[in-house]
Amino acid sequence: MKLFSLILSVIVFFGSLYFFVLKVSEVDSLNDLIYVSLLVTLMAICVVGVIINWEFFRKKRNNNLFLFVTNSYSRKKKKK
Repeated sequence: MKLFSLILSVIVFFGSLYFFVLKVSEVDSLNDLIYVSLLVTLMAICVVGVIINWEFFRKKRNNNLFLFVTNSYSRKKKKK
């Protein structure tokens, strides 16, 4: 599923980049500016999708974090 999401993000990114390059030189009205800004937003979402799913290519490593904390207050105090 992560592979599908990664491939879909890359395809949509390049598709929106293609339309962005075609349209960016023809920005004449507010509608064109809104369209181009929506394409930029879509490309940013695709970049975030690629970053999230980039773990697919990394080696699976042990992500366990062991935290050892010594606390002097948790020890029982000895009576004299």
